[in-house]
Amino acid sequence: MQKNKILISWHYLMPLSQKYKNLFKKENIDYDTISVNPSLKENQLLKIVHKYDGIICGDDEITKKVIDKAKKLKVISKWGTGLDSIDVNYAKKKNILICNSPKAFVESVTVYAFGLLINLSRGLFKIHSLVMKNKWEKYSGVELLNKNLGIIGFGNIGENIAKVGTAFGMNILINDSNKKLKSKVLRYGYSFISKVKILNKSDFLILATDLNKSSFHLLDFKDFEIIKKNLILINISRGPVINEKALIKYIENKKIGGIGLDVFENEPLKRNHIFKKFNNAIFGSHNAFNTKEAVNRTNDDCVLNLIKALKN
Repeated sequence: MQKNKILISWHYLMPLSQKYKNLFKKENIDYDTISVNPSLKENQLLKIVHKYDGIICGDDEITKKVIDKAKKLKVISKWGTGLDSIDVNYAKKKNILICNSPKAFVESVTVYAFGLLINLSRGLFKIHSLVMKNKWEKYSGVELLNKNLGIIGFGNIGENIAKVGTAFGMNILINDSNKKLKSKVLRYGYSFISKVKILNKSDFLILATDLNKSSFHLLDFKDFEIIKKNLILINISRGPVINEKALIKYIENKKIGGIGLDVFENEPLKRNHIFKKFNNAIFGSHNAFNTKEAVNRTNDDCVLNLIKALKN
């Protein structure tokens, strides 16, 4: 059996467990590990990528330049779902197989999104802060029942978010660039509407779309002009889906009721970022996926995907 050599750069696989060490030995795979949080940059990969038949990566910058250097590369196994850091089309032209785990974080991200939504709608973070300051004040929140929940992106996560929203008695509004999803959306009893309408009608809006050319700055200055007053906005997709300069303007203009952001245009969030001055906001560290169960499932999935692909 031919020996393959792989690079493991995703820090959630570090330190490599004995289970995976044994599995790689059984499959005649040598490996190098580079523990980088959050990911390897293009210039780092260019120095080493030529050595490997396979890569297990997070959001490493696997660009056209990197792929051209990767003369031996057969497979890229992405830890998780998003492929926006990989030049997928060019990799396919070079006959490099790309694997990911599209259903890995459906449950964990859905619950996280509703954690943000409930926290913002009822002001739990504000109430907690007041109690800790020995202030016994009352905060009047808003109910979810009969409110309009807009979801942009009706993939696995968006679909599950809609299911949970229905359980809360919310009216589900869906927008997706894939018009073929309309019949599926309507079968569930949801509304499939344009971006303009979903911005205009939503009391709560959750962004659950992939990041690609069409979704970059999906919410821009002109979009915030038409949002419903006091919208609560949740982003658990990717940071660049929102133009943050536009978002800041409309928070300052008090048109937005609250924001829950787990992702940002530039991560990690800078120490003195203006977002930290807003009192109607909850921020995460790109952590919506992160439950023990989801991490373990995805670890197994990306390792097994790589092994299977190397055998082809």
